[in-house]
Amino acid sequence: MCRIKDIILSTLLLSFALTAVSCNEDEEGALYEGDNGFAFASSVLYAEVSKEDAGVLEIPIYRGEAGEAQQAFVSFQYDVARPEASEPSWVEDDPSGVFSLLTPKVTFAENSCEAIVRIKFGDSDRLKTSNKYRMKLDIMGRVSPSERSSVVVTVTKKLVFEKYGDCTYFDECIFENAYETEIYKAQGEDIYRVMDPYREGLIAEEYAAEGWMGTPPDYVEFTCEGDHITFKEFPTGMLFNKQHMSYAYYPSDYIWGRDFSKYDSKCKKLNDKHFQLYAVYCLPTFQYGYMNDGIYMIDINVK
Repeated sequence: MCRIKDIILSTLLLSFALTAVSCNEDEEGALYEGDNGFAFASSVLYAEVSKEDAGVLEIPIYRGEAGEAQQAFVSFQYDVARPEASEPSWVEDDPSGVFSLLTPKVTFAENSCEAIVRIKFGDSDRLKTSNKYRMKLDIMGRVSPSERSSVVVTVTKKLVFEKYGDCTYFDECIFENAYETEIYKAQGEDIYRVMDPYREGLIAEEYAAEGWMGTPPDYVEFTCEGDHITFKEFPTGMLFNKQHMSYAYYPSDYIWGRDFSKYDSKCKKLNDKHFQLYAVYCLPTFQYGYMNDGIYMIDINVK
C-alpha cells in the first residue's frame, strides 16, 4: 500500500518543479479513497517550458496500491478554441504539430505507485510567450475512487533572460539625471528588463533622505512589437508626500477620468540600442489620481 503522506509529498515536489497550481476546490484533501485504480494528482496543472526541458513535459500518474508491474493507458486531446472563447474545443491532435503524446501507455514498475506520462513539445522557439497552450490527458480504464481520471495542462513559454548590455536610464518625471544599470533580453523574444533602475537615483537625489523612498522595482519590463513598445504598470519606488507610491502606467492603461491613449504611439524602439517609453504617473492609493500633468519620457540607452 502506498502511504498517502508519500503521495502528497511527491505531488508537492511536482508542483514545485512544474510551477503548477491547483484551481479547483475538489482538488483538496486525500488523493485516494481506496486501494485500486489510477488517478492524476490534480485536475488542473500549469507549466512553464523552455529549451532546458529538452522538448519533453512530464506529468505523473498514480496508482493506489503497490505490487506487480502494471500498465495504464492515457489519451490526449488539444484545445483549438480561440483565446477569447468561454469553453475549450478539444481535438485529438495539435494541428500545429508542436504538442503530442509520447507515452499513451505507461508502466508502473514493481512496488512503485508512480509512473510518468510524457508530452512532447518539440522546438520551444515555435512557442509564443503571449500564448497559452492547453491539452487534456484522460485515463482509459480503471480509475481510482478519487475519480481524477483527467488533467488539463496549460503550458506557457518560460522567458529566459540574458544580459543585453549596460545602459543609462532616465525618468524625466522622477529624476534630474540618468543612472547606469544593466539591461537583459529574453531569448528569442523582443522583451527587455532594465534591472533595478530606480534605487540609485532615489538615493542620489535625496528621496531616501527626505522619506520619499519606498521599495523600488527589481526591474522594469517592456515588449517591442516592431518599433512600438508596450509595458505593464510598475512602481517607481518614489512615495508622493511620503505615503503614496507613484506608478508608471502605459498611456492608454490609465482609465480614471482622462484619456491619454493618443500618447501610446510615442513609445518607440528607436534602434536596437535606444528605447523610449512614455508614461502617466499614477497614485493608486490616492484614488488613482495622476501625478503632475500629462506624460513623461523614460529614456533607455544601451552602451
